[in-house]
Amino acid sequence: MFKAIALSLSLLFAAPLIAHADPGKGQRLEMMAEKLQLTEEQKEKVGPIMKQSMEERRAILKGAGIERGKKPTIAQLREVRGPMQASREKMNEQMAQVLSAEQMEKFSAMQQEMRDKMRKKFKEGK
Repeated sequence: MFKAIALSLSLLFAAPLIAHADPGKGQRLEMMAEKLQLTEEQKEKVGPIMKQSMEERRAILKGAGIERGKKPTIAQLREVRGPMQASREKMNEQMAQVLSAEQMEKFSAMQQEMRDKMRKKFKEGK
C-alpha cells in the first residue's frame, strides 16, 4: 500500500523535468535540450508540449486540493493517480512524435530519475 502511494506521489511531481511555463525555469528546457541534444526545431516543439502538460497536471492537483508545500492525503493521492498517469502518457505520446528513439529513451530515463528523487523525498517526509 505504501509503495503504491509513494509511486502515486512520485508520478505527481515527475512532470517538472521542464517547467518552461514558469518564469526563470527555461533553464530546465535548456538542460533537457543539452542532455537530449535537441535540434532548434525540436526545442520549438518540446517547449509547448511540456508547458501544456505542466498546466494540465497543475490543474489536476489543484482540483484535488493538493498544494505545493503541503503533504497530500492518501485520498487526494488516490484521486489524482489516474488523471496524472493519463496526462504523463499523453505527454510521452506527444514527445515520441518529436524525439528520436534514442532521445525518447534518454527522456524516459530522466523521468525515472525524477520519480526516484520524489519517492525518496516522500519517504523522508519532505
